[in-house]
Amino acid sequence: MQPVPSSVRIQASRGPDAKWPKTRTRTNYLKRPEYRGHSIPGLLGADEEKCRKQLEDMRWGKGRQVCPECGGVGQHYWSPAFKRYKCRHKACGKQFTVFSGTRVHGLRLGAANFLSMLAHFVEAKDSISARELAGQHDLNTQTAHVVGLKIREAIAASMLAEPPLTGYVQADAAYFMKYRRPGNVGTGASFAAKADQKNAGLDESGKVKQTVSKNMHALVVFVQAAQAGMRRYKVAVTKTENAVDLLNFGQRFCDKNAWLVTDQHNAYNLYSGAFDEHTRVNHSVEFMNEDGFHTNLAENFFGRMRSAQSGAWHRMSLQYLELYGWEFAWRQTMLERSNAEQLADLAHRVLNTGRSERFADYWGKRDEPKVKPDVDDRGLAIEIDKGGLRKKRGRKRIGHVVPQAAAPRSS
Repeated sequence: MQPVPSSVRIQASRGPDAKWPKTRTRTNYLKRPEYRGHSIPGLLGADEEKCRKQLEDMRWGKGRQVCPECGGVGQHYWSPAFKRYKCRHKACGKQFTVFSGTRVHGLRLGAANFLSMLAHFVEAKDSISARELAGQHDLNTQTAHVVGLKIREAIAASMLAEPPLTGYVQADAAYFMKYRRPGNVGTGASFAAKADQKNAGLDESGKVKQTVSKNMHALVVFVQAAQAGMRRYKVAVTKTENAVDLLNFGQRFCDKNAWLVTDQHNAYNLYSGAFDEHTRVNHSVEFMNEDGFHTNLAENFFGRMRSAQSGAWHRMSLQYLELYGWEFAWRQTMLERSNAEQLADLAHRVLNTGRSERFADYWGKRDEPKVKPDVDDRGLAIEIDKGGLRKKRGRKRIGHVVPQAAAPRSS
């Protein structure tokens, strides 16, 4: 969608939606026959070889492979015994698989199992928990947790690399992990905590209420307004809605010629000079102003996040709040597309965004996390210190003493 010049004005009683093609039907796109491009039983019925070929086509295209070491493109040598390719270039000779050099580098799952995990991730429209993925694929919960985080990390990296948002852009923020959970007792301190949660913010003396969690953060979303299937999203996390952070996010994610639509929060004041146009909506009076501007697309985004929090995750941790936001930015982008298109898009993002940085060398073991005591550490995937691991057996390769040959005897 091209940016709207400042000289163009929208008619009163008609908003920017009026220029979008009317494609809505009485049947949701999820219920249409064209949505069903594949089925999970069909994927599970395929053998390992077919699933591997399908993942290779999603990553490299049909009839070719790309060596992750030298970048050589072509028909590389396939070893049936070791189930991997060998680079045909003599100067390289690197062995690799479809997972080499990807977010799931070194994954010990088979191609069929991993493809099934991606398909379940796609079909879970309100997200899916690590426990559910683990139960479906006979995995340790920590393994499924880390694989899910790597999928979300790939989505975030690929969407951050996309061009800035243009045209009409709606911006809004919502707070997550806002309160401490009170006890189960219905009287005393627990009862007072429940009463405090009805009103957020400060108490009568101007101090933060004891029921407000120190992990409370705001998730900010920017939506490029368009018809379903053509919208684009960007998300970021900040402690509170402040003018400095929101201006930085806006300039980072949006084109200077964009038309920003926000509510009347004071933190958005600087948008008026940073972008060509800035329109406000007074939510205390109306959800859409007289010119047809609103922030309903951003509100809908947070509505889906709340549904996933209560239905799939049940709780959220600060460490992964932004990754969960990027997951739903991708899900909202995939509206009106078949499940086969969504699966191919997700696999392409996971297999073509390089190796994982944040979740590299993670193991299925939990130790005491080394984080600040004020930060909620539940749900962490713990990285193991390499110095504490048992050394491999065999001859030392660093610092070992080479035995000297015995001197010949003198006659």
